[in-house]
Amino acid sequence: MKGYRQLAISLALTGWTVMMASNSNAEVYRWVDEQGRVQFSDKAPVNAEVQTLALPVVEERSATPELSDAERMARQKKLVKMLEEERLAKQEEKAQLALEAKEREQYCTRFKNRLSYVDQYTHFYDEKEDGTRQYMSDQEADAYRVRLKQQYKEECGGA
Repeated sequence: MKGYRQLAISLALTGWTVMMASNSNAEVYRWVDEQGRVQFSDKAPVNAEVQTLALPVVEERSATPELSDAERMARQKKLVKMLEEERLAKQEEKAQLALEAKEREQYCTRFKNRLSYVDQYTHFYDEKEDGTRQYMSDQEADAYRVRLKQQYKEECGGA
């Protein structure tokens, strides 16, 4: 019996909450049915002693407070300014990326041209601090060519 009473109360409160949310001016009726359970409804039964409940009046409020025209215009201007700054930042980033891509393309073109010359030359040298040249052996030159080709592949994605 105790479980039914708690269930009836929770159902009644849930129903009352739903009714309050859907229509704050509707009347709510309370009665006891033939099994002794308390019932609540927005429609009164015909064959029971009904009690009309006085519900508090709930004022509906908008989700956002009313703003004056000046406040609304200030918010709109702030939003427009923020969106414009965002657009300009994206445009600047896009231009920067395009510039970097162009510089990378130029670098890779120069690197590829350098590689074509590396295959043609047979003698390579390192210049020392005193300005003299130290020539590479054939094995060192071959290793140098391999290193350059590997570097080109890593930096420029070429084969």
